[in-house]
Amino acid sequence: MRFKVGDKVRVRQWEAMMRQGEPLSGDISFPGKPWLFLKINKKFCGQVVTIKEVMGVCYRIEEDNGSYHWIDEMFEGYAFKYGETTEMSDDGEQWERKIYVGYIDGADRPYVCVDSTDESRFDTGKNFAIGTWRYARPVPKHTIIIDGIEIRISDEDYRALKEKLCGGRK
Repeated sequence: MRFKVGDKVRVRQWEAMMRQGEPLSGDISFPGKPWLFLKINKKFCGQVVTIKEVMGVCYRIEEDNGSYHWIDEMFEGYAFKYGETTEMSDDGEQWERKIYVGYIDGADRPYVCVDSTDESRFDTGKNFAIGTWRYARPVPKHTIIIDGIEIRISDEDYRALKEKLCGGRK
């Protein structure tokens, strides 16, 4: 599963899902997957939604009150706010910190951003060079140091580690 509870994600465009899946009585089926993208959920295409629950191999989202099953194939990826600092990658292996500028629906490299070293220029609205990236993820908010090495971790991992080490103490 790619996403966690609370993640903001963008639902894929209907046409993009049709190219990957197959029409089935007005809905879209995905090869090898038991869940359909229902025509009733077409209103969510291109929209940003919030992961409400992770259920093994599928998700529930807040915006439909958890009524339907959603799978990774139904989402483009993470959704961000303009100016948010993110991590971007073209191969999913090497990540660089960037400032999110926009999104291009259906593109092979959908995330548009600027280099984080241009942050002061970005904040003042001056000209800056933009680039596009294939993958994006939120910047982990917590840093732990082990043997002098900084390791960035997500909120979820931080809470689990704190619970394990501190037994719930604040």
